[in-house]
Amino acid sequence: MKELQTKITSATVFRDGARIIRTGKTEIEKGEQVIRIGGITNYAHDDSFRVKGRGHAVLRGIDVKRISKTYEPEGDTKEMLEKLKTLEKKRRNLQDQLELQQTRITHQTNVMNQFSSEFGKWFSAGETGLDNLTKMDKANQDMITNATKNLRKLTRELQDLDAESRAVRENIQRIQGERRTETFAEVYVIVDAKQSTTLELEVTYQISMANWYATYDVDIGEGTTSLKRIAMVANNSMEDWEDISLIVSTASAQPVSIVKPNPYYVNTYQATVTSTGYGGAVPGGFRSIPADFDDESEEEMDGLVSGFAEEPMPEIIEEYAEASETLGGITVYEVPGVITIEANKDPSPITLTLDEFESKRLHYWNAYAMQEVVAQDEITNGDSVLLPGSVKVYAAGDYIGETNLGTISPREKFRLGTRVAYDVKAERKLLEKDTEKAGFTRGKQKRGYKYALELKNFSKSEIEIRIVDRIPYSDSEKILVELAEPTLAYKKMELGILTWETKMVKDQELKIEYSYDVEWEKDLSIRPPLP
Repeated sequence: MKELQTKITSATVFRDGARIIRTGKTEIEKGEQVIRIGGITNYAHDDSFRVKGRGHAVLRGIDVKRISKTYEPEGDTKEMLEKLKTLEKKRRNLQDQLELQQTRITHQTNVMNQFSSEFGKWFSAGETGLDNLTKMDKANQDMITNATKNLRKLTRELQDLDAESRAVRENIQRIQGERRTETFAEVYVIVDAKQSTTLELEVTYQISMANWYATYDVDIGEGTTSLKRIAMVANNSMEDWEDISLIVSTASAQPVSIVKPNPYYVNTYQATVTSTGYGGAVPGGFRSIPADFDDESEEEMDGLVSGFAEEPMPEIIEEYAEASETLGGITVYEVPGVITIEANKDPSPITLTLDEFESKRLHYWNAYAMQEVVAQDEITNGDSVLLPGSVKVYAAGDYIGETNLGTISPREKFRLGTRVAYDVKAERKLLEKDTEKAGFTRGKQKRGYKYALELKNFSKSEIEIRIVDRIPYSDSEKILVELAEPTLAYKKMELGILTWETKMVKDQELKIEYSYDVEWEKDLSIRPPLP
């Protein structure tokens, strides 16, 4: 039997696993023989091993075995290892549940958007009433709120689980330091050499004790936004990755399942169980710039020193990964150079790409609920998917806050950077309030209101702004609300919500005046009371 020493040379990290490549070289004699490759982590999947190589030989087969070595003083970490495996299984389940809750939120949002877009047709046809819209909106919001609560709860559980896993690993390492019990996988490769030859072997296997998650640094500018993708790569495989080639993939190592449709019975109650599967991770150097003063006199040197300031050191160059898209929209990032990631440490940040996206600044003011105008940027994603992750948001290099990002599809628009727009001033004023206004018919009461929305643009350029305000709304025939034509035509009015969309040039002052009357039967009591 021939021993072959191998080294990890490459790792492809998925969102919930990794593919490892080990390589080694040896000399073998003519004939059939067994080559033993040891020292492989116990977390390698038995059915994932593949071997290929170079040399004048024929590969006959491979076999995988597990070996354990125990050194004095004797002890047993079996219980801790079992606990660690249980925690790892729980972690995978929590990750699946997190993605499921995010999917539910997205689904409910899409359902409500579709319902709202179709409601007008049903309402005008007399097929439904406004109370159904209210009920649908409340039910949808309740489901989204519940999913959001579950998302926060699962995130806290995942953090607690990771902390417990780290504690178990530290205990295992402490005990192993005392008695050193180690379990490894070994690969036995059977080859038939046609002649004495140099044999190069490459062993590939899959592990689940590695993963990565995305974080982002977003810097919002004027018309463009830069987004830096950062992969937080965790290596919990019990073996160090030293000076390896690293590839980060958006794929999942878990199998994908197809959910078959079930009939939708509207006349009976039927509990539905839904199963969800998931498919399947450089520094520049400082340069010294020598000054060559050969054959210069002392006076000339003094003149040069006094005439020129010391040249500043160059900035460190940051290299980025090369991204490419595979089947199904999966993106892989090939990180330049070599990377070292120690086992069982905190996740290592690996910068992937820096992209420039088109963005458009929008302003928003809810006149009845907000004292200040807010600004937000609408960003158009590029050709690569953005996975869920935390986002540090900057505006022209200044930190403005941190948020979370859901899955953003290629070329999808999303909004970030909600902040107070100090360069736009807005105020809502009550101009008139007639509490004793006479009704047109006996037995009626009537009140009138007149408001002004005043805005001024102090920014250096033209802005786009959406303004919303509300007037009373009732679906009762006994309460009538009449709105006079505002001084600026609104874009839409729905359930008493008025929406204006307009542009304001630099230093422009905008004033929107509108008035409305509320008329009701004298014996009625309006709830909530009118302002």
